[in-house]
Amino acid sequence: MLQRLEVQNLAVIREAVLELAPGLNVLTGETGAGKSLLVDALALLLGAKAEGMVGPFGDSLLVTAFFQGPEPKVLSRRVGARSTPRIDGEVVSLKELQEEAQRWLSLHAQHAALVLLSPRRQREVLDALLDPALLVRYAEAYARHQALLEERRALEAALREKEAREDLLRFQVREIAEAKVRPGEDRELEEEARRLRHLEALRERAGRAYALLEGKSSGALEAAFRELKAGARYDRALEALAGDLEAALEGVRAVVAELSSYLEGLEGDPQHLAHLEERLNLLERLKRKYGPTLEEVLAYGERAQEELARLEGGEARLEEVGRELKTAKEALLRAGEALSEAREEAARRLMAGMEEELRELGFPKARFLVDLKPLPEPGPFGLEEVAFRFSANPHLPPAPLGAMSGGELSRLALALALLTGAEAPTVVFDEVDTGLGGETAWRVAERLARLGEKRQVLVVTHLPQIAAKAHRHLRVVKEGEGVGLEVLEGEERVRELARLLSGQYTEAALSHARLLLSQGSP
Repeated sequence: MLQRLEVQNLAVIREAVLELAPGLNVLTGETGAGKSLLVDALALLLGAKAEGMVGPFGDSLLVTAFFQGPEPKVLSRRVGARSTPRIDGEVVSLKELQEEAQRWLSLHAQHAALVLLSPRRQREVLDALLDPALLVRYAEAYARHQALLEERRALEAALREKEAREDLLRFQVREIAEAKVRPGEDRELEEEARRLRHLEALRERAGRAYALLEGKSSGALEAAFRELKAGARYDRALEALAGDLEAALEGVRAVVAELSSYLEGLEGDPQHLAHLEERLNLLERLKRKYGPTLEEVLAYGERAQEELARLEGGEARLEEVGRELKTAKEALLRAGEALSEAREEAARRLMAGMEEELRELGFPKARFLVDLKPLPEPGPFGLEEVAFRFSANPHLPPAPLGAMSGGELSRLALALALLTGAEAPTVVFDEVDTGLGGETAWRVAERLARLGEKRQVLVVTHLPQIAAKAHRHLRVVKEGEGVGLEVLEGEERVRELARLLSGQYTEAALSHARLLLSQGSP
C-alpha cells in the first residue's frame, strides 16, 4: 500500500505530507484547499504532464511516494530546473517510473491520463476473470510460433544469398586451412627474420666482444689470478679472492668459446630470409582479414566452417521448419480459440454484472458492452481485440469510454474493480461522487468501503456518506502559504461531516453527522 506521500512546491502547496492507512481513506476539505493537488502529485508519478505545476516556493517541485509491499519501494519525481525521476534513489527514465508506478497505483480522475481508456487495459480487465492457465498456454504457443517464423525468415534470407555466401565461406576456410597456421608462429618467425636482417651488425658486435675477451681482458684476468695465487702463500685471505677470480676466468673462457661458435654459425642465407618474409606477410594478411592474432584467425576459420555446414543443410532445415510451423500454427489456433471462448463467456458475465452495478451507481438505464473484434492474424494476446463501450442513454448506442465524463468513468472503474479485481494495490478516485446524492451516494460509499477490504482506496470527496464509511478520514486545510493534513477522529470528524452536510455546525447538522457516522462506520 501507499504509506506516505510527500509533496514540495506543487502549485499552492509549499510542503505537505499525506500518511495513509489500509482500507478506505477519504480526503475532505474546503474548496480550493488543495485536495485535488495531492491527486495531481500521484498523477505525476504515473507520467502526467507537469506544465504550470511548479509553485512559487522554489525552482522545482518534488513528489515522493513510499510504498510498502513484499519489498518497500520509493518513487519520486522532481520537475523544474532539475527534472529527475527516481526509483529507490536511482535515476531512471520517466517511462520506467510510470511503469513501476502502475504496478502500485491506479488513478481515476478527469485530469489524469486514464489507463482504463487504453485497449490494453480493457483487455487486462476482462482477462482478470479468466483462468490464468489459458493466457499462459496461448502466450507459450504464440512465442513458439513467432520463434519459428523468425527462424524461417532467417533461413530464407540466408538461402537467397546462399551461393555467394557459400563461395565466400569456402574461400575463407580454404585460405586459413592451406596456410597451416600455428598459434605463436608469427612471433617465432619474426625473431628469426630479425636475426637474419641484421646479420652484419651481429658479426661486428659479436666479433668485437670476442676479440676483447680473447685478448687483453682474458690475459689480464690470468695475470691477476697468478698474482693472487702467489700472494696466498703469505696470506690465506687472498685464497678466496683467487678462487673467485679463477671462476670468473673459467666463465670468460666459456663465453669466448661460445662466441667463437656463434661467429662460425653466422652465415647469411638470402633465400631463407626471403621465405621468412613471405611467410610473415601471409600471416599478417590473415590477421588483417580475420583477427588481430593467429589464435583468432583459427577461431574464425572454425566459425566459418560451422556456418558453411549450416548453409549446406539450410534447405533441409527450411523444410523441417515448415512442418513445425504448421503444427505450431494449429496449436496456436487451438489455444486462441479456447481463450476466445473463455473471453466470450467472461464478457457475457461482465456485461450483465456491470449493468446491475451501474444501476446501483446512478445509471439506471446504462448499457455496457464488451466488444470482441477478431484480428486478421493471431496477435500476442489472442485472436481478438477487446474494447469496452458504454451508454447512459438507452436510445444511444454504446460508445467508446473516452466519451464519458470523469465522474462517470470513475464510477465505471469502481464497478469494474469490484467485479474483476483488476486494480493495482492502491486505487485513487477523485471525481467518483460528482453529481451524486441521496441513496446513490450511499451505494457508492458502500462499494468504496467494500473495495477497501481488498485494496487500499483513497477518495477525494465532498459527500458525507462516503466520508462516514472511511477507515481513515483526513482533512486538507490551508496553513499560511502551505497546506496541512489532519487525521480526524471523534468530535472533529463529526464536525467535518456536519460541514459536508450543511456547511454549518448547527445542532441538527451535528446530530445528523453522528447518525451518519454510526451507520457508516466500517
